Amino acid sequence: MTTSTPARSTDPARVGEDAELALLTGPESVEIVRSALVGHGAAPPDLGVRVAAVHHRPGAGVSVCYDVTHAAAPAGEVIVASTTTPTRHDRTESVALLGDGVHEVRVWRRADDPALPGLRTALDGATVAGWLDRPEQPHLHVVSYRPTRRAVVLARVGAESYFLKVVRPRKAGDLVERHAVLQGSALPAPAILSEPAPGVVLLARAPGLSLAQALASGDPATIPSPERVLDALDSMPAQVTQLPLRPSWVDRIDFHAAAARSALPERAAEIDDVTLRLGAVLARSGRVAEVPTHGDLNVANLFVDGGRPAAVIDVDSLGPGRREDDLATLLAHMLVLPSLAPETYTGVPAVIRRWHSAFATSVDQRALDARTAAVLVSLIAGASRDQAEARLDLALAAVVRAEEGSAA
Repeated sequence: MTTSTPARSTDPARVGEDAELALLTGPESVEIVRSALVGHGAAPPDLGVRVAAVHHRPGAGVSVCYDVTHAAAPAGEVIVASTTTPTRHDRTESVALLGDGVHEVRVWRRADDPALPGLRTALDGATVAGWLDRPEQPHLHVVSYRPTRRAVVLARVGAESYFLKVVRPRKAGDLVERHAVLQGSALPAPAILSEPAPGVVLLARAPGLSLAQALASGDPATIPSPERVLDALDSMPAQVTQLPLRPSWVDRIDFHAAAARSALPERAAEIDDVTLRLGAVLARSGRVAEVPTHGDLNVANLFVDGGRPAAVIDVDSLGPGRREDDLATLLAHMLVLPSLAPETYTGVPAVIRRWHSAFATSVDQRALDARTAAVLVSLIAGASRDQAEARLDLALAAVVRAEEGSAA
């Protein structure tokens, strides 16, 4: 992409991230994508633009991913528009810069993310085949993508699977260190096979199933007992506490509440109420020692095998913290599953009750529920309208449990 004509102007009075969010997710999004594509010639007349994902980081800007279709790209492609401020390390050659005198928007094809120079090569089949030392090209699929921050690409060759984690090149060393700290422990991270390009780390597949997959299977034998989960977390090596401290969901509740208010402006008062009430509960809780924590222990990041915790993935936030935060993250992400797919996660409410009861005997129950509410608030932004509403309702219920000291 190259610099192209500005996007159509909006009301200059609507300044700020809420206005940016409205701009990038509203009707103007088609014109933003069309203007960016003009850099390659005439914009296609059959252009289709659908908002696929919204990433709002209050104070840092808004990024929106679009699924884009037109005759020249019948299989579709992903284009990103972002109001985030570039760093001095960001590339500019494949980024269109659009402006209307009020807003400035950067637009790029996903593979050309300006902060992730390894992503385009990680999406090239011939290149990845060479990295894997395989004659056939792998099937590549983007599992997750957070603009300018990280991406995960699944590479399948026959029955074998590998993962390519793409981060900012200067962050790769931290990622490798975190994987190394957990090697040989009872809850390891996937083995690092190589670092084939700056900012690209080739990972082996984690054993077993993610907890989300195990819960969806409906087979109780695949789901570990909560006591096993607690034992596995307690077995994390002490070296984890020597890593840099990362803020928890509670530490950043103002940030997440701001994003939630942008997503549900008509329920802003309730979001503020949740934030104040969970803060009041935590203000009364005692101090606890820092322990090794995963930092984002959700149902996709904990892997289980044979009814036991077997591994963790996405260890970017590994470091010292409070055990309640890891447990609250697990509970919060389990709580949202039934509303996502009621017919798939029929057994989850019973699992939540059992796990909550066990977790509440190992940590302060009121703090656990208050922190669960904080995680639920963090999950509101970026969700669909109905899911955002459901998550706020769950956060309100978690705060009530925290205040009353009642069971889940």
